[in-house]
This record gives sequence, structure tokens and C-alpha cells, in this order.
Amino acid sequence: MQKIKFGIYKVTLHILLRLPDFFYSFLFTIAFPIYKALHTERAYGRVVKHLKAAREYVETQAQGLNDASVLNCARELNGPQEINCAEPLQNVTARDVFKGIYWNALDSYRGLARFKSVERRIVFENEEIIKNAVAECAKIGMPIAGISIHQGSFELMHRILCRYSEHVHLITDSVGDTAFREVLKELRSDPHLTEYHPEETGKLIRELFRTKGILAMVFDQGKNTKGNTVELFGRQTTLYLRLIQKINQMGAGIVTFRTWTENTPERRIIIHFETYYPPKYDVQGRDLVSDIACETERWIADHPDQWSWNYHGNFVAHP
Repeated sequence: MQKIKFGIYKVTLHILLRLPDFFYSFLFTIAFPIYKALHTERAYGRVVKHLKAAREYVETQAQGLNDASVLNCARELNGPQEINCAEPLQNVTARDVFKGIYWNALDSYRGLARFKSVERRIVFENEEIIKNAVAECAKIGMPIAGISIHQGSFELMHRILCRYSEHVHLITDSVGDTAFREVLKELRSDPHLTEYHPEETGKLIRELFRTKGILAMVFDQGKNTKGNTVELFGRQTTLYLRLIQKINQMGAGIVTFRTWTENTPERRIIIHFETYYPPKYDVQGRDLVSDIACETERWIADHPDQWSWNYHGNFVAHP
């Protein structure tokens, strides 16, 4: 029975992925008002509330600056960075957020299915950061972690990391029934990728350090696990960085990176490598969690229409 369900799910998914974009445009136009009406007190309502609070925070922070449209969310590691946070947040709507999630999900799954139409649109920025990190850690016999958030076509992230190592280790959680999970696993698969359930953290760490590979992980959402309480846009929330802290203390380097889709006719998918945190970063008098939290806030503010504001665990402390 499971094999039959697997076959049905797989064929259906690949048929859906091959439907033209105008079909999906029409579907969103029809479905979104219905979704909005059904989720006014749930996901849609959360997005409206969170966007409003973030706008108010950015406006308050900008009051003391010469240019009220600029928020300085800088980290000491890279030096001051003035970014125009206010304008994207002022202009984004809840509908923009759901539309961004919708199209980025479609791009993600088409990309995992190796559609050339998606692969041609991928552009890499600052690749030297991860290449240098891999080389530097290899000299001391240590692995690295490539970490990001649920923004843009984030489902492509682990596949991207397979460009830089023959041993990529990915943490995934259960979604749907057994047959559907197997379809998604096959879609995500790569010769250089190994998947682990969150309960297999010990095995993952052992294999990561044995293979000197790359841990692939998104850290802004978690389930049944402890996190780190931080502030984003002036509100307490949880980032799940305990595993990252642990392997960094054990000697692994950390590379942060993100993706977003440009709002242009070409819709380029940007893969942007951000920062390299060397091994045992906290011992050097810095705070790994705080610095990554500041990066995260900046990423969200840069492209607020492409982050998962709708997640029920956002802006809730789960220490």
C-alpha cells in the first residue's frame, strides 16, 4: 500500500510542478482571499500583527538618525553597516508575504526537481566566504556549518551546500504521512547528502566531525527542542542555535548565508554568503548567538516579503 501511495504522490507532485506559471498566478488570485477569510485570527492575523510591530520598532529606532529611513543594525565583526530597513517594512503587506512564500515554495520544489528554468536563475554572491571557510577548517581537520533561515527559496539551501563538500549533513523533521515523506526525501536527495531526524543529533555530530563535512541547518524555527531567547525588532523570540554553539565550541566554523528572489522580470534567485564565524568564537570575547540574531534581523528587514512571518512560533520565547 505504501508503494502505491508513494507512486501516486510522486506522479502528482511532478505533474503539479510542470503546470505553467499562469495557472499558479490564477490559483493564488482565487485562493488567497479565501485563505485570508479563514485565517484572519490565525496565520494571516499573525502576519499583520508582526509586520505592524516590526514597522513601529524600526521607526522608533530611526528617530535618532539623520536619515529616518535608515536603521543601523551593524555587527562588530563586519564593521558598521547602515541599511535601509524602514522602506521595505513600510511598504510590505501581509498579502506580499503570502505571495512571496507561495512563489518561493514553487521555485524551491522545481529547483529540487532540477528544473533548468530554475537553475538558470540562481546567482551566487560572496562564494569566497564559504570556500575559504572550508579550506581554513580543513587545515585543522574540522568541519563547518552552513546555516540560514526560512526566507526566499530556502529549500534549495542544502543542495547548494553540496557544491562545496562531498559530505553534507541535513537535519529534517517529519512532514505528512510516511509515503509523502519518502517522496520529499527523494526530491531533496543528492549523492553528497545525508539526512537526519532531530532525535539523531548525536549521530549527526559524530558523522559531521568524522567526515569533516558541512552541517546544513535553518535556525529560525524548531519543534520539540530548546532554543536561544533573543530579540528581533525589539521583541523576544527564539532562534535554535544550541547545536551550532556546541559544534562551534568543538572546533567547527560557521558560515551564515541567505537567499531571496529579486522582484524583476528575470526573478533571479540570489544565494548570498554573509559571514564566517571561526571555531570557538565565543572564547574570543564575542557572542555567537547575539551576532547571528543581529544578522537575522537585518536579513528579514532587507526582504520582509520573503520571510515566514506566519510561523506560529515567531516572537515567542522557548528557552
